[in-house]
Amino acid sequence: MLVLGLDLETTGLDFESDEIIEVGAAVWDTEQKKPLRVFSELVRPHQPVPEEITKITGISQDDIQSVGQAPEAVFKQLLDLADGCNYVVAHNGKDFDKRFLDKALKEFGMSLDLPWIDTMFDIPFPDSIKSRKLTHLCADHGFLNPFSHRAVFDVLSMFSVVSQYQFNEIEELYKSPQRKLIAKVSFEEKDKAKQAGFRWDPGQKHWYKTLKECQINATSFDFPTDILS
Repeated sequence: MLVLGLDLETTGLDFESDEIIEVGAAVWDTEQKKPLRVFSELVRPHQPVPEEITKITGISQDDIQSVGQAPEAVFKQLLDLADGCNYVVAHNGKDFDKRFLDKALKEFGMSLDLPWIDTMFDIPFPDSIKSRKLTHLCADHGFLNPFSHRAVFDVLSMFSVVSQYQFNEIEELYKSPQRKLIAKVSFEEKDKAKQAGFRWDPGQKHWYKTLKECQINATSFDFPTDILS
């Protein structure tokens, strides 16, 4: 099976007002566990690259002016890569990359009509792995990403993690609905929830954990829980 790995760097976190400045992608063969095509381009936004983004990514306004490409041309090449792929695979893709990309493609009358697998939630990580940050996941799986927050390197690092799991199991998690599990614990019992991987929501004042429905059915805790959609 072929899938399209995707990562974007942007001028900020708001997909309504910020813009894409880098597209990194790879066509990945899930059986051979290797990239068949690799794609990386800087994209010219309408707004300048903020200094804080340059500090995070290393992408400067000078870089954009020097080698940045027109957005429409970059997106056409990306859609060409997607042809023949079964899924888009991205880390935190549904909440971040998909929103930016859908908005950007719509401006040019384009769309990417593939289902999205999100490696933050759709990989059957063991309970020993607590963090879902990509840099932490790389370390937990025995390697380091030398160019964190550069799009194509994040894609290939993500696939290095993916390749350590069976892709049919990743597909099963993708197809299972996502649920929010609430730990019903007292203040004195909060450490039980924390040790089980639950996080504190100060607004709702409860301990919660996001799991797939199939994971909830196969998991037990030593305290009662409620399930929210």
